[in-house]
Amino acid sequence: MPKDELNFLEFLQSFRRGELLREANDQLEDLIRAVKDTGSKGSLTISLPFKINDAGQLECLPRVDSKPPRRALGTGIYFATDDGQLTRRDPDQSDWVEDELVERRSVRDPAI
Repeated sequence: MPKDELNFLEFLQSFRRGELLREANDQLEDLIRAVKDTGSKGSLTISLPFKINDAGQLECLPRVDSKPPRRALGTGIYFATDDGQLTRRDPDQSDWVEDELVERRSVRDPAI
């Protein structure tokens, strides 16, 4: 006669024919790759909420959540123009290349 009672591991293995373990395993693999890639920490959480339904049966709707570390993109430095646009050039500083070109032209052609 088969054993009807399930221990914790048997419950996890048998839930929806292994669907819970497959989902947890997939998220764990992604999490471990992200931890190795970034050198930061992450977490995997399996939640097993139980409730009694109207028929008096126990229901469980598990949830697998992972929080992988995110790779930092780095800081970008920009300036704002008067009309609200972004620029990499500081609008309060003149462009030395442009200034030098104007200076060279004026030396060649004093009329500029």
